[in-house]
Amino acid sequence: MLDLSLFVAGTALFDSVSTSQQIIVLIFLFSTAKPIRTSLGFILGIALAYFACGLVGLAFVDQLNNLVKLFVPNLDAVTDAAYYQAELFLGILLAVAGPGWEWYRRRTNRPPMENRWIEVFKRMNIPVAFLVGAVLSSTSFPAALPYIAAIEKIAAAHLSTGAAVGYISLYNLVYALPLLIPFGLFAVLKEAVLPKLHLHAQTFNRWTTIVLLSGMGLFSVADAGWYFVTGHALMPSRFF
Repeated sequence: MLDLSLFVAGTALFDSVSTSQQIIVLIFLFSTAKPIRTSLGFILGIALAYFACGLVGLAFVDQLNNLVKLFVPNLDAVTDAAYYQAELFLGILLAVAGPGWEWYRRRTNRPPMENRWIEVFKRMNIPVAFLVGAVLSSTSFPAALPYIAAIEKIAAAHLSTGAAVGYISLYNLVYALPLLIPFGLFAVLKEAVLPKLHLHAQTFNRWTTIVLLSGMGLFSVADAGWYFVTGHALMPSRFF
């Protein structure tokens, strides 16, 4: 079960950080009249809706698999050698994509995106923030391939209902961590950090994307490289 736990936790972290826009929205909510309550409502909306989506996906995993197969090729028939060659190639592309994108952005001198929604977020109350978080989670679920892959892995393990729900809970706990970190920092240091949060939101989003792409690429290169050196990948089962 360690393999399943690592897979669930890893995909959840990847899924959460890849949707860094949620963190940007959370940072904007720190400027509301009641920032702690409003941002907490937003986090709860995201977490509870995503957890509910996971339970629904687990209950209808066969239909979910059929939906995914319409858009994602079946990798079960691919040999290990071909799979890890593809993973190695993809890893190299991802590893250079992050720094390459930043180099291109600086070379073209593209101006940063304007945060046009700041005033809208400032007027949000707790119920609206909760609803926004719930809508973001529920609408992103059909395209959340890491979450769907984790649900398929959990279902394939033929666990008891309690254990399966426990793994869905683990996924959502890890998924919420990148949101809980800035929330915790703000709750402790809000007077010191509030004036600077909006100034650095776009920078945070940019560097999060770079680290995510390059980190995932380096992991894929290491996983595939270890397979070709030893005959066994770092992960006991295919990661993708």
